[in-house]
Amino acid sequence: MKNFIILLLFISSSQFSISSRKQNHYDQRQLEEIIEILKIKFTDELEELISTNYNIEHHNDNPKQSENYEPEVDPNDHVDIKLWNKLNEKDMKKMPVIDDYSDEAMAMQWLKWYIPIAKRYSQVGALLNWNYETNITKENQAAMTAQNLIRSPFSRLVLPIAKKINEHMKYSKDDDLKRIFGRLATGATSDNNDDVKRTSKLHGQLEDIYSTTKVCELNDNKKCYTLSPYIERLMQIEKDYDRLLWAWKGWHDGCGNKIRSVYLPYIDLLNKNSKENGYHDLAVSFST
Repeated sequence: MKNFIILLLFISSSQFSISSRKQNHYDQRQLEEIIEILKIKFTDELEELISTNYNIEHHNDNPKQSENYEPEVDPNDHVDIKLWNKLNEKDMKKMPVIDDYSDEAMAMQWLKWYIPIAKRYSQVGALLNWNYETNITKENQAAMTAQNLIRSPFSRLVLPIAKKINEHMKYSKDDDLKRIFGRLATGATSDNNDDVKRTSKLHGQLEDIYSTTKVCELNDNKKCYTLSPYIERLMQIEKDYDRLLWAWKGWHDGCGNKIRSVYLPYIDLLNKNSKENGYHDLAVSFST
């Protein structure tokens, strides 16, 4: 059950991309990598746990059972973006009907439907983010923005339901369900595609600034370093005060002014989205 809780908590933390961005780029990137590892590691165990504990049978949605039938998802976990988006679009239409939001078995059935879709979207998002961070181009940024728009209907669909279930799970004797739906019910999603596009574009600009800003040696302006890996590593191991000051000031001066004009409208959009979802501001949506 511990792994079950871990998986759901981490999936929920990345579920709604428009509200999940933090100021600290490096910490965010580490967190996203951890999220993907945990989700991939524990998803099979979670589905088995749901079936065992709540008597939910595994159903084969595809009637093809011949020996020559090829599975729709690569068993080697290769991310096929077009295929996975197509599968998610199809699976979204199969969402279980919930007649009673207080029924724990129905809540678990809904989670069983939710997990594979969320996993696919998260893995596709992680791949596109990786493509962009390792090759910062307008094409790769556009691919991330397009994927955010593709995922938005899923976020809009699941958040209201998770909130309704959570209202009843608050009174459940199952502490695990309380915790899971307490996390899934937080966050925000936008109904405005223009805001989704704008948020994604601003986030890409922030990524660009962080990834391309360089700090040059004082005595050799042709010898310059980016934040990752050199500056990050230097700040971890360097003991010389002057060297640390050079790195910090160079980085601050190099990206500080550029960041401000992008970061402020980015936060304004996130605050707007949080208010549209019933929160006072972005900080409250994270802390609730």
